[in-house]
Amino acid sequence: MMRHWLHQMIPSMFRRRLLLLALLAVCILGMLGAQVAHLTLGQGQNLRRQAESALSERRLIPTVRGRILDGRGRVLAEDRGSFDVRVLYPVISGEWAYRQARWAAYQANRDRWHRLDRVEQEQLIARFQPAFQAQVEHLWQTLAQLGHVSPQEIQDRKSAIVARVEMVAADVWARQVQAAHRHQAQDRQRYQWLGLSLADDDATPQRPDFRPISEQQAPHSILRDVKESTRVAVQRLIWQAGQADAPADLAVWKAVSVDPSWHRVYPLEDVQVSVDRSAFPGPLRNSQPAEVAVSGVGLQIIGKLRDVWREDIDGVTDPQTGRLIKPGRPFRTIDAAGHEVIDLGGYLPGDQVGQWGIEETWEKQLRGRRGQVVEYLDTGREKRVEPVPGQDIQLSIDAALQARIQAIMSPALGLTVAQPWQHHATEEAPRTKTRDGEVLNGCAVVLDIASGDVLAAVSLPTFSLQELKRDPQAVWGDPVNRPYVDRAVAWPYEPGSTIKPLVLAAATTEGKYKPGEIITCNGFLDPNHPNQFRCWIFKEYGQTHGPETGPTALRDSCNIFFYTLGRRLGPSHIVWWFRHFHLGEPTGCGLDDEIGGDVPPLKPDGSTSRNIGPVEATLMGIGQGPVRWTPVQAVAVYAALARGGYWMAPSFIRAVGGKQLVPKGEDLHLDPRGVAMALDGLDLVVNDPRGTANHLPMLGDEKIFTLPGVHVIGKSGTATAAPLRIDSNHDGRITQADQIVRTGDHAWFIGMVRRDDAPRPQYVVAVVMEYGGSGGAVAAPIANQILYAMRAEGYL
Repeated sequence: MMRHWLHQMIPSMFRRRLLLLALLAVCILGMLGAQVAHLTLGQGQNLRRQAESALSERRLIPTVRGRILDGRGRVLAEDRGSFDVRVLYPVISGEWAYRQARWAAYQANRDRWHRLDRVEQEQLIARFQPAFQAQVEHLWQTLAQLGHVSPQEIQDRKSAIVARVEMVAADVWARQVQAAHRHQAQDRQRYQWLGLSLADDDATPQRPDFRPISEQQAPHSILRDVKESTRVAVQRLIWQAGQADAPADLAVWKAVSVDPSWHRVYPLEDVQVSVDRSAFPGPLRNSQPAEVAVSGVGLQIIGKLRDVWREDIDGVTDPQTGRLIKPGRPFRTIDAAGHEVIDLGGYLPGDQVGQWGIEETWEKQLRGRRGQVVEYLDTGREKRVEPVPGQDIQLSIDAALQARIQAIMSPALGLTVAQPWQHHATEEAPRTKTRDGEVLNGCAVVLDIASGDVLAAVSLPTFSLQELKRDPQAVWGDPVNRPYVDRAVAWPYEPGSTIKPLVLAAATTEGKYKPGEIITCNGFLDPNHPNQFRCWIFKEYGQTHGPETGPTALRDSCNIFFYTLGRRLGPSHIVWWFRHFHLGEPTGCGLDDEIGGDVPPLKPDGSTSRNIGPVEATLMGIGQGPVRWTPVQAVAVYAALARGGYWMAPSFIRAVGGKQLVPKGEDLHLDPRGVAMALDGLDLVVNDPRGTANHLPMLGDEKIFTLPGVHVIGKSGTATAAPLRIDSNHDGRITQADQIVRTGDHAWFIGMVRRDDAPRPQYVVAVVMEYGGSGGAVAAPIANQILYAMRAEGYL
């Protein structure tokens, strides 16, 4: 009855209004619920992170890069504490002068500023800006004077900083845009799950708030590792700028700071070495020692640091496939949910990374990881992550021996300069095309046979960090001498006659040569073609070696003997043996710069994959044709002969983080008789008067190896080398049409040495001089002086 009464009392019009109000309330509540769901499910975590970020402050704690030590514990590279002069990024980018001018214009026109349009405001700003720009220019001039650098160098550093920072900013903003699109797609999925739909405005991703990144507000180093006088002078100007009565033109110095920092130093890069010349070859002999200033000691091995590149942060991508070839390591990334992820070991603009050598190869171990302090502003609580210092890398290189050998090979002493007395023919193709007085490029390597440690590896020409800083083009832009190449591991050479001991050992193991078998040298290999495959002695003098066995053929460096072994082995077998000796592949010595040389590949069925026939196999028997190796590969194989056929990977690295490394090794399963014949032949090469590395004929048969108390065996080689061409037409390729800049023969000597009281060889020494001519006359005398250097450092 009550319902009936209400129905009569409330007109139908009002009932409809109440229903509409109820529906409107339900819609409003539904929209609020949808928004709550959006904020909690879609944006809750992100908003929580933003809130926490706003209430916290992060400070980074720098780490210390690991040291590089030599084999005896001497420091070759380390971080040392110093001071940097840093300037805020807005000053570097030019933004500071504009901001200051805008503020000054506003202060002078405060009453009417907001009534002015943008053009009128900019006109007023332009009146004030030159004064502030003059302050900035004076700042750069003053820093150049105090830092003893040129204004252009200051400008270059500023440009590099701006380029790096803007690159990172663009990357961060691009990631934010991508994250916004991902969030929009995620929101759409969540709303669909709730049975709701997004409005058109919500369906369009909002443009991210492109706030300046921290690097655009932080100070950056303009002067690194400043002297004490510079530090004091800059700090005095900063102090004056902070005084209440400071002149207005010092305002820009408030954006300058002098901060402690770490800098990489190379303490033994420059040394003075005294060289005893009393045992030099006659024309170069002198009773007075030579004082040689040696620069860049081990620099091609140790390497240096450079500023990070974009590829270090983002990685390297194949431009054709888009596939990531080399991953980068950014300091900050944005994950799939759009959240910032920090990698304390990642790279920031201004960081440094290894550019080559040990610094580059072992970057991950040397780098370390910075720490951080996160302070929560609402509670005052701190969360601290301590930095992790980089690991020390101990090399096998003896820095003192390295410096001595580099001094011995200095052109000023004459051993690496073409001399008239070096032109006597003693081996195949001995006529050098190098002019007398021309400086020779080359390499020398010393290896410890027992451990496989590389004790020294000198590559010529070299350079110093000061030379690189003064004239980078002289280092990177020299296509003829290429001082930036570490020839010990990254330059392949034709081995010539130095490969003959390996061919003898391989042929004996293969059963293609029997110990004691005689092969007669008639001057040429094929009687029907006397002008092909000739022996060097027949080609130069019309003579022959006559009957030869394995050892005597090595002594005489008889080509006919080893042509015969190469032909007997045949293409696939001689290629297999060279690859069995680990030629044609990097040795794994601990340097990323290492190459594998050139040896034809083999198919799975054992045949050669190139067009390698009997002619090539015959030439490979004397170290010519399609075979090249690096000096480090050469000493590793000779050391294998000295061990009786056990190959061990040569190593530049002795320990990482205090942990000793164990080099890999392999038994080559050589016939002991073949190894014995090879070693006997190497003995005859040096110690028999008829040996090609026994004496210097042009100097009255002066003995080559003169160090008392040691026994030396080895093999000289004069390798016919491909002409050296440069990219004369600048098309990025080296072809037969390009200019030839050097021709001739590479001069080799590879020897083993032991003390007289030692039962077996202890060290291998290899020397190669590019286009130097006779191995016995050019390379062997250098090897002799290296033995004297080894004795001076306690090795012999």
